[in-house]
Amino acid sequence: MEILIIIFIIAIAGIFAILYFLSMKEIKGITYQLDNINGTDTNSKILIYSPNKAIEKLAIEINKTLEEKQKSEIEHKRMDMELRQAIANMSHDLRTPLTSIMGYIQLIEDDSLSSNEKKEYTDIIKRRAKSLQTLISSFYDLSRLEAKEYKFELSSLNLKNILYDLMASFYKDFSSNNIEPVINVDEKAYLVIADENAVRRIFSNLIQNALKYGNSFVSISLKNHKDYVVTTFTNDAPDLSEEDASHLFERFFTVDRTRSRKSTGLGLAITKQLVEQMGHKIFVELCDSKLSIIIKWKVKSNIKG
Repeated sequence: MEILIIIFIIAIAGIFAILYFLSMKEIKGITYQLDNINGTDTNSKILIYSPNKAIEKLAIEINKTLEEKQKSEIEHKRMDMELRQAIANMSHDLRTPLTSIMGYIQLIEDDSLSSNEKKEYTDIIKRRAKSLQTLISSFYDLSRLEAKEYKFELSSLNLKNILYDLMASFYKDFSSNNIEPVINVDEKAYLVIADENAVRRIFSNLIQNALKYGNSFVSISLKNHKDYVVTTFTNDAPDLSEEDASHLFERFFTVDRTRSRKSTGLGLAITKQLVEQMGHKIFVELCDSKLSIIIKWKVKSNIKG
């Protein structure tokens, strides 16, 4: 009887020894695969088929960690690329007016210039400096918006009054571009909750965008729709692709890849941030070579009318 017990114990010990050996072999295999994965740029995963559920679960959890690591690396590369592109675009956009200013300063230093010519060049320098100031302010405002540091003073607003006021201020701009805008406004438009300065900037950015890219057609509408006030800014865009339209709200994005139109691509990015941080929705539609930028302003039921 004692011999049988000893044999049984030895058998059990042997089984445990074999299982231990197999487990160690599998762990070494996992370690070897993990070392190779970490040492190379690969999307490989740990491969193991083990009867040991604990080891199999360990491999599954390691693979989940590897997936998160890969996602993090992809996101880091994307952000690094965006940062590099942003720095390049900022450098270009700042360099352009600065180069112009320096050029006119050199011209003014010419003693042979008449007083009228000097005054003309001085006026140009002032305009370039003002555009540079506006550009730097846009960089600053966008950074504050993206960091959620922009402060809003929300109140009940009548959008149509703000829109009418701004359209009047852009009258000369439309005339000089030979554009007769089509205006369609619901006189009984609901009130919305928003920041007036932000709304004015949003509408100004969208009007300027339509003026800059609309060759002959600009349409602006403001309508009640269910629990929203919907504003739509439309201009003709025969050369705009669906792909480009999908990127219009990205910072520094401009359809003009050479940036020869002096567009920084900040206006629409700032517009989107302002709209969404006030709790409203903005999106684009491209149909029949016409671009529409649409904002759905939420309305509280107790402030309709």
